[in-house]
Amino acid sequence: MNPPRVTVAVLSWNRLHYLRATLESARRCIRHPEIEWIVSDNNSVEAGLRDYIESLDWVGHKWFKTQTHAAAMNEIIERASGDYVLIWPEDVQFVVEGEWMAPLLQTLEEDPWIGSVGLNFLRRKTLRRLLGPIGWNDAGPILGEFRRGRLRTPRQRPGLRTFGWRLPGVIASGIPSLTRRSAWKTLGPWKISDPTQANIIDSSLGAEDDMIARFQASGMVWQQATLMKPVAADIINDDLGCKAKVRQGRRYGRYTPPASGDFYYDIMREADLPGNEEDYPLSFENYVRPNGFELPLDANGDMLKTSIDTTIVNDILPS
Repeated sequence: MNPPRVTVAVLSWNRLHYLRATLESARRCIRHPEIEWIVSDNNSVEAGLRDYIESLDWVGHKWFKTQTHAAAMNEIIERASGDYVLIWPEDVQFVVEGEWMAPLLQTLEEDPWIGSVGLNFLRRKTLRRLLGPIGWNDAGPILGEFRRGRLRTPRQRPGLRTFGWRLPGVIASGIPSLTRRSAWKTLGPWKISDPTQANIIDSSLGAEDDMIARFQASGMVWQQATLMKPVAADIINDDLGCKAKVRQGRRYGRYTPPASGDFYYDIMREADLPGNEEDYPLSFENYVRPNGFELPLDANGDMLKTSIDTTIVNDILPS
């Protein structure tokens, strides 16, 4: 039997340093015999970015088109040939190389009730909140499950854990996730809004909230999952715990190249990852190894997180 085909589709917009780290690490770290590569660029004007994309002879499909994230993802789903689609922003670097894709796909083939899988390291606080003991905050979501005639209980499967009622069955923003293409076809396209109405916080322009509502109304029992041993990490090399983001042609936050080479983080071998602690996935703070900088941590050693840094705003220098 032929292995499932995976489409790796990367969204790009005026962040060449991030894009190079993401694509070069993906090429090195994802080992699978059936991969389709796509790069969708939002007509970037940053110097050198288009030339870099055009130089990637191993990427079979690349297009340059002014469009929202939602529109770009819809086009990817329509054009992809993979059974599974890895929709990836250009600001999440792969950090683990090895044969991790094959067992992940085997689990998904055996468990069709698993929807999206997050491959990236999560913060300790996030893991405890989403995978910790049942508390009063779970009462509302559990009641909602019963009203929909289901109860999605968190489960552990080979190599991953699911979030049950605590999260929608798919990663509604689309990125970064590994999801069956058929799941996105079932739920339908992301909502496309007028980009002139954008705010600097929600890059999806309401598409994520719409997809969550669509999943909840569908009655699907899919569960969202995370890897026990994650393989990628958000590129965060500032003091606030956020990335440089592009909004309406301007870049917000600290945007710098890696300290050396192409990567912001060291790439580890899968065989060198330790066993899991307390049946929790490995955490960002404990296992991601920055290249030439320190992770932004609070007094307790937990990763800081900020949505966007509006104190640093720069125009993007065109080619």
